[in-house]
Amino acid sequence: MSSIKDEIRIQATPGKAYEALTRQAGYRSWWNAVGEVAENIGGEARLHFVKDGHPVNMTFRIEEMTANEGVRWTCVAHDMPSWVGTSLTWRIKQSGDAVVVSLDHSGWKDAAPEPVAQGWRHFLGSMKSYLEAGTGQPW
Repeated sequence: MSSIKDEIRIQATPGKAYEALTRQAGYRSWWNAVGEVAENIGGEARLHFVKDGHPVNMTFRIEEMTANEGVRWTCVAHDMPSWVGTSLTWRIKQSGDAVVVSLDHSGWKDAAPEPVAQGWRHFLGSMKSYLEAGTGQPW
């Protein structure tokens, strides 16, 4: 199994980063502008994108929410079957006057797709922009 790992340093508090990772309004501001995201363990996040003119639908089950520390989701449905069963784990760690938000998108049966890694770089930057300047670049 392979994974995509990345992290970003953001001038924000752990609480603000956690809100961006656990509230529908947060996700809509940096990741998916029309996503429907439950705000509780056991709930689901349903995200809808249009990529290269084609709709992409995905559903995640929310597995873990640890206040100001992290979140874990498992993909339970996706238009691209290779995503199903993968997990998104976000960790938040205080670092001086900022936080480091790390991502581990794990469970890929084959090599993790480079376009997905590139997408995560975009969305990490979008989260940083949202938390620091109030405006992200969600799809």
